[in-house]
Amino acid sequence: MPRGFLFITMSRTKSSEIPHYELLCLFSNKYSETEIEPIRATVTKLLTDHGANITLEEYWGKRKLAYRVDGFRHGYYFLVEFDLDGPKMAEINNRLRLSNEILRHQIIKKHKKTAAELAEDAEIKAKIAARRKAEADAEADEISDKADKRVGVESIDTELDKIIDATNLL
Repeated sequence: MPRGFLFITMSRTKSSEIPHYELLCLFSNKYSETEIEPIRATVTKLLTDHGANITLEEYWGKRKLAYRVDGFRHGYYFLVEFDLDGPKMAEINNRLRLSNEILRHQIIKKHKKTAAELAEDAEIKAKIAARRKAEADAEADEISDKADKRVGVESIDTELDKIIDATNLL
């Protein structure tokens, strides 16, 4: 098989889209909330300096870790989604790995959702919310039914008096 044919086949299958990535950083607990802000800013600056187009930033705050990481039981989580060409990822990964402020980080290549997939996700979320609301309403109705069936103290006293006054207990 000629080399040119193989090259043409590969170029047809290669996507021209810029890949979409997700970066999750875990910052040390030794910093306060105010000290985390500049660290988050340096991470986003690192991404933008390398040409990343940031699409989402979420700060999850301080959370308990499942196990100790470098002696810390708590850490601050920061999630960033961005678009970037693949060759620049090695440099970003190396810089994050060498950073003293970041305990752990993970970069994942994500599938970029289409408008149809986003609409489908919104529909599913709406169905889940409706189902939860229906369950909460049913539970509230059940609680109100139980409240209606409650017996007052006076009726309990009269029933106890009937039992005590009964001549034939056995």
